[in-house]
Amino acid sequence: MTGLAENTRREVTQWGVGVTLIAPGRVETPFWDGTGGLPPGELLTADQIADSVVWAMTQPAGVDVNTVVVRPLGQPN
Repeated sequence: MTGLAENTRREVTQWGVGVTLIAPGRVETPFWDGTGGLPPGELLTADQIADSVVWAMTQPAGVDVNTVVVRPLGQPN
C-alpha cells in the first residue's frame, strides 16, 4: 500500500492533489467475526478512523499529510 500511495502521489502532485495513506491499527469491525473473536486489548472505532481521515483532509492548502498511523493506546507495532 505504501508503494501505491507513493507512486500515486508522484503522479498527481503536479495537479495540486495530495495522497494520504491511512494505516489503522486494530479496529472493531465485523472482520473479527470470522477469526474467532476480538483480539485482546483496546480497539479503535470506525468513527475514530473517520475522524483521522477528516483531520488529514482539512489541513491547510499546501500541506501534504503523507501517512497517518492510527492505533489504539497500547497496541504494539
